[in-house]
Amino acid sequence: MKVQISFLSFVFLLAFGSGSVHAQSRSPQLERLLKADTNEDGKISSEEAPARMKQNFARLDSNGDGFLDQTELEALAERMSSRTGNSQNNNSGGGRAAGPVPEGVTVKKDIAYREGNPMWVLDLYLPEGAAPEGGRPGLVVVHGGGWKNGDKAGGMWSSIPAGYAAKGYVAIGVNYRMYPEVGMLDCIADVKCAVRWLRAHAEEYGLDSDRIGAYGNSAGAHLVSILGLTSKEAGLEGDGPYKDVSSQVQAVCASATPADFIHWSSNQPASIPALTQGGGEMEENAKKASPVTYVSKDAPPFLLVHAKDDRTVPYQQGRDLSEKLKAAGADVTLMSYDDGGHGVFGAKQKETHPAMAEFFDRVLRKK
Repeated sequence: MKVQISFLSFVFLLAFGSGSVHAQSRSPQLERLLKADTNEDGKISSEEAPARMKQNFARLDSNGDGFLDQTELEALAERMSSRTGNSQNNNSGGGRAAGPVPEGVTVKKDIAYREGNPMWVLDLYLPEGAAPEGGRPGLVVVHGGGWKNGDKAGGMWSSIPAGYAAKGYVAIGVNYRMYPEVGMLDCIADVKCAVRWLRAHAEEYGLDSDRIGAYGNSAGAHLVSILGLTSKEAGLEGDGPYKDVSSQVQAVCASATPADFIHWSSNQPASIPALTQGGGEMEENAKKASPVTYVSKDAPPFLLVHAKDDRTVPYQQGRDLSEKLKAAGADVTLMSYDDGGHGVFGAKQKETHPAMAEFFDRVLRKK
């Protein structure tokens, strides 16, 4: 009998050699995977990943933080075992890390929200059927990856917008230029342009342009926080089209959020190359890029998620943003966890996913 190997199994085998993978041998397989962990920090960066894995890194990095942590590597081995063991029923359609598009959802891939760069594209997820009177709520999903990695098509970055379209939202997953091509302020300008594109096409896609939310993790959390907190007056719109419409969103859910680059950890400034790429002084750019700079009484509702053991973005970042929003009189909730690390949103998904759904429904759906 001819056995078909899933895409994820194929990536694994090419990267690390052949061998049977079984759930009960997960720990040995994890040890094998971690041979690529050259700096011995317990996770694999895109720089450390073998060539074949590097090509598909964004799909395997389900939380979009720029690393494959032990949870993601264990999940990879488990998915491989399941898919190879049931190969006769495998119909993965290319083996993408994300699940299939839900019934009743139409997806339009790689729509250019601006011409001139292959990264200026988004995926649009639409509920089938006519929109209700007044239009549907919208959701913007922005992947993480340290402003230098990630893709809208991988893992939860496609499953989340697809799932919300099934709930009746007009949703988009956004790509944007990244370091070293551009700096962080350009990343901000790109996602703002994508929101302006969405709002400019509201009538065409049955969207209520006054009810748009956004979700992101890590670098994506930073970018969606900026979407919620800044208007045109902040000077972050860039030189993209649709300048006659707003790039602000009306609700933000952000997990593992970089919020203050001037006071990163123990009041030390952040040292992130993307802050100076493209010109400008570090301190000036850090202030411009920090969500805390723009907190005011006009801030939209925020749902923040952060783990105290996050070693990539200090817990202090999420806590301080929450406290500043609360002091300004904004509607803010901080879901704090003792553990869960930088991928806390996925690690605690039994709690975080329903909480986000309830939050967006409360803020964005018409009563």
